[in-house]
Amino acid sequence: MTEPTEYASIDALLDAQEAAGASMHIECGREASAALLDAARARFAGRRCAFALDGDAGIPRDTVTSHLRFFSKLAGGAVHHEDAIAHFGLREVAHTKLRDLAAPQRALVKLARASLFEPEFCFIERPLSDLDADGRTAALTWIAEAEQAGCRFITTLQPLREALLMPGIALWHDEGRFIAAERDEDDAADGPSASDDGPLFAGDEVRVIKIPAKSDATTLLFDPREIDYIESANKRNYVAVRGSLYPTPLTMDELDAQLGGFGFFRCHRSYIVNVQRVAKVERFTRNSFNLTLNDPQHTSIPLAKGRADEMRARYGW
Repeated sequence: MTEPTEYASIDALLDAQEAAGASMHIECGREASAALLDAARARFAGRRCAFALDGDAGIPRDTVTSHLRFFSKLAGGAVHHEDAIAHFGLREVAHTKLRDLAAPQRALVKLARASLFEPEFCFIERPLSDLDADGRTAALTWIAEAEQAGCRFITTLQPLREALLMPGIALWHDEGRFIAAERDEDDAADGPSASDDGPLFAGDEVRVIKIPAKSDATTLLFDPREIDYIESANKRNYVAVRGSLYPTPLTMDELDAQLGGFGFFRCHRSYIVNVQRVAKVERFTRNSFNLTLNDPQHTSIPLAKGRADEMRARYGW
């Protein structure tokens, strides 16, 4: 296993982005996001840029239509505001004042506004965090299409799980360094899945599995049926149960081996999902896949391109 790529400074990160021509999606705090924003504004000042920041609210008395019409004209009118309203699913609130919008709708308005500029570079804070499943679909589709058209994104203030859903390089920030997460593209054939090991029962033998995790000083033992998914992030592995993440000492390979016979699937190098929790499989572009869970948060989990065919064949989807 190779060591992850690290960037020791924001300048090094932006240099790498320009050299690779890739978008970057970063799990970080507000201080790092603000520093990234300042550096990006300075570096890309001569390009066609768009920004969708966490504090952007617009003029409260403006309607969605008047707000987007103004920015469409400001951007030169290449993208009509009605097209942005349609793409981001805002028709039902088109005549609603900005101050009266719910959080998911406000988030979509910010993305719709950014799309009007057909940017070469786009900086977005919390691109998916306030969105429902339909909103995430609209956002991810636009980001993927814009990236294919040549726009380069920097997104911040998001969990790594969401960063991995977007095209480009996913990273996390740790003590001044930006560390790249491993992308899982065409490496589906890492070896047989645990579900190929044989039947759950062998003769009269009954397999009883509990997955250990920590909560403060307490060791918890989770039944596989309680687990929504497993996440590997920031060099640690976590069990997701009822909206909370609990660190586990087991490796991803150990978890895959133990959970494969209980309906879990290694959908990404960094994720193992309880297939019974999957409500929807989406494909945004040729290389972009997403699993939406049926939990209250409608959690999105990345599905690696190289593993999509295996999942389709195994479950008949």
